[in-house]
Amino acid sequence: MLLVQSMCESRAVPNHSFSRGVLHTLAVYARSVTDRLVPAFVLISLCFPCSASAFFDGAVFGTYVTETGPQHPQSRAFSTNWFVIGAERDLGRRGSILGRARFSLEPLTIPREGYPQLFQYVSPRSGGPLVDAMRAHDLVEEVAVGLEWRPIQLYLAPIGNPPLGAEPFAQRPSSIDFAEGPFAYDVQESFHLATRVASVALTSRIADVEYGVFHASQSTGRHSSINDGKIDSWSARITIAPQSKLSAQISSGRLTDAKRKVSSASVSYIGKTFASSAIWTKQDELTAYSFEMEVQLGRGTLLGRTENLRERTHTTVGYIFDVVRTRTQRAGVGVNVDYHSNTRPLQSVYGHKPQSVYTFVRWRTEGITRPASP
Repeated sequence: MLLVQSMCESRAVPNHSFSRGVLHTLAVYARSVTDRLVPAFVLISLCFPCSASAFFDGAVFGTYVTETGPQHPQSRAFSTNWFVIGAERDLGRRGSILGRARFSLEPLTIPREGYPQLFQYVSPRSGGPLVDAMRAHDLVEEVAVGLEWRPIQLYLAPIGNPPLGAEPFAQRPSSIDFAEGPFAYDVQESFHLATRVASVALTSRIADVEYGVFHASQSTGRHSSINDGKIDSWSARITIAPQSKLSAQISSGRLTDAKRKVSSASVSYIGKTFASSAIWTKQDELTAYSFEMEVQLGRGTLLGRTENLRERTHTTVGYIFDVVRTRTQRAGVGVNVDYHSNTRPLQSVYGHKPQSVYTFVRWRTEGITRPASP
């Protein structure tokens, strides 16, 4: 816990010389903050006294999926879920320190073979291989410390998110109420989890500029542990108008020793009753396009997402009615229905107009501020 103690006590970090420079050194220290699954409250309690501002955020879905079309359609009950805990404390007028952890119980609520999702494909490098099924989230997805002294931000995480791509789909405001993962996951989302992450950012009202180094990690099987290794990847991202309702990001990275190229661009709008995102992502020769939105109409929420990947378009529409809605949480029942284009050549396998229907109950927090990564 040397890093945490030194940050809390304002001690200087010793100067070590590594080939990748200062960020590489910080990442090595970050890995020593916790040993994989050390409870997040230990990290947070060391940094934050009672005067810190704590926060909790999360969502839980209980879902039943039915398929039509294939000769052997599947039906299954499962639960997708995620939780964020953390605390933040101001350091004078210009600074703050943040501790945050994100985890999921999906390794316990989704089987090893994933939950049914026709036409979904998760490659080995994304935690598969899975065909017609979606994988679970990892048990621990982030344990991080962020330090800000405006306009500079520093983010250190033994397990965390590199500055690459749009916000992960489970927490993205335009996607937060979908009961299933996006079909573009393999290209658009799979790089969000990494180990030994160290990034630095320059922030302003006009733009945020970030750069980070990390180990491109992946988990398989039950997704209850994640592989670790030396720093082998880097990424950079610029976010335009980060504090406004309408914002955009452009990012690029090189992953693993093979230097797999990832490029991403997105535009997002986050309003009080309407949220949407248009996302373009390219990994090597694969390109994914997606547009998603949520529209709140009183107690109801309309959901829509369309994606194009591997010469096929996938469309998901849905609706949620909130039975309970308060200032801090909401609970309701809903349905998602998938539609797919260009399925005629696969009719012998998937039948006529293959379709998945997800009926679910959902609880999630509402209006909770999740501090963005310093």
